[in-house]
Amino acid sequence: MGETLCFVHASEQDSNRIAATYQLAGWNIVIVAPQAPDALEQLASYDPAAVVFCLDERCGPGVIEFAARVLADDRTNRPLMVFVDGSADDIATARGVAPYGIFVRTDELPWVLKRLSIKS
Repeated sequence: MGETLCFVHASEQDSNRIAATYQLAGWNIVIVAPQAPDALEQLASYDPAAVVFCLDERCGPGVIEFAARVLADDRTNRPLMVFVDGSADDIATARGVAPYGIFVRTDELPWVLKRLSIKS
């Protein structure tokens, strides 16, 4: 596992905005669109320390479906899965898919990632 954070978000612009802080802290940042045909291949090639999944209403169920695909894919090294924001229903659905995931608000994300590396 490297110093890479992967953000899974339906909006690249929103991901870039959120990820900028972590990039300034020295993390390698990659953004994967869950609907991309090669999304799993991208994720596997980056070997991220953590994958941050957006659960807010702009992302839709595609992010949760992608999280399930990540867990089922043999090419990934099971990175830390962090789910950010979302409705109670989306969080419950995501917990069913990734029971060992971490569920936080966007403002709590730095606290979680700080535990991964001294970079945060």
